[in-house]
Amino acid sequence: MPRRAVVKYDPLTEHLKNLHPEQVDALEMMRGVYINQVALSTAVVSLQRHAFDSDNDVHELADSVAANTLPRLQAVAEEMEKQTL
Repeated sequence: MPRRAVVKYDPLTEHLKNLHPEQVDALEMMRGVYINQVALSTAVVSLQRHAFDSDNDVHELADSVAANTLPRLQAVAEEMEKQTL
């Protein structure tokens, strides 16, 4: 079995070495945003799994989340409930 060739020149690494400081800061910021998105997605999936695995009513959980984390949207939801289709 032939050995894999060792790459001595990695274009991505070379490109990252040549970035300006503000570009590095922007990449770090984007990395932080991505990490936060992953953490939030994980939390949402965990909440959904808990809601479906527990005996609690899913609608009660949704109302609780809306009341605690999205208070500005409650007024919108109430207004929509008043409207007839």
